[in-house]
Amino acid sequence: MIEAGVSVQPIPKFPPSTDGVLDYEFWMKRASQLSSEYQTDRPFPHIVINDFLKPSLARAAGADYVNVDWQSYRHYNENKQGGNPKTLPKTITDVIAELNSPQFLEFLSRITGIENLIPDDALGSGGIHQSERGGFLNIHADFTVHPYHQDWRRRLNVLIYLNEEWQDEWGGLLELWSRDMKSCQRKIAPIFNRCVVFNTDESSFHGHPEPMTCPVGVKRKSIALYYYTADKSAVAISTEYRPRPSDHPSKAALIFLDKMALRLFHWTKSTFKLQDATVTKFMDLFRKKK
Repeated sequence: MIEAGVSVQPIPKFPPSTDGVLDYEFWMKRASQLSSEYQTDRPFPHIVINDFLKPSLARAAGADYVNVDWQSYRHYNENKQGGNPKTLPKTITDVIAELNSPQFLEFLSRITGIENLIPDDALGSGGIHQSERGGFLNIHADFTVHPYHQDWRRRLNVLIYLNEEWQDEWGGLLELWSRDMKSCQRKIAPIFNRCVVFNTDESSFHGHPEPMTCPVGVKRKSIALYYYTADKSAVAISTEYRPRPSDHPSKAALIFLDKMALRLFHWTKSTFKLQDATVTKFMDLFRKKK
């Protein structure tokens, strides 16, 4: 359920795409309306769009999560899994390829006002994620520069959820927090074929911090793609986890310590061009020493 005091804005509901991955004619006609909503939404520019992909393709991609080679991300600030980008099934790579296409980048530019977007075709960051019962992601602002391209400044996140029959009481709702981290401004349920687009910068705080209570075997599935612009002056900042006002001081301290460990990992990954598969071994070693 949505907590008292949290803004719940109406979410536009559009008919599903009819051909291919997306019905570009349909969405381009609505780009101006979407842009107006995007620029005025708070706590930072974002929009939520239902029925985004062709439903049959979204359903097939979600079903193919069982065929993905998963690697775990388990540490104090998150508990989730990421798909190995080298072994993704064709249904999923087809969707990702379309979402990295020039036509889709043009659509993103029209609604966000950010031009010359660069997709992460190699999935050096982003890709697909899933979380099980107990999964969570503490509130954070994302890293600001691509780990392998130091002149790529991160600008946008696009999330597409593939969860059929998701129930709010299970948790896992995406929370958007005020830039001063004083309050949650919006909660977004990760329902099937819902797309969320938002600006990402040093203070676009978001996450789903409470461990999920979904039944054993139910997964929270998402496609998470990140987009960049060329910027040689970009300052690299690793993921900035923050405690909530209600978090106990001891929890806040552990969030900070874990963030420092992740900062070391992010530097190592960027410097030595390591793959994300290394993160589990690294963080497991750190956790044993705490």
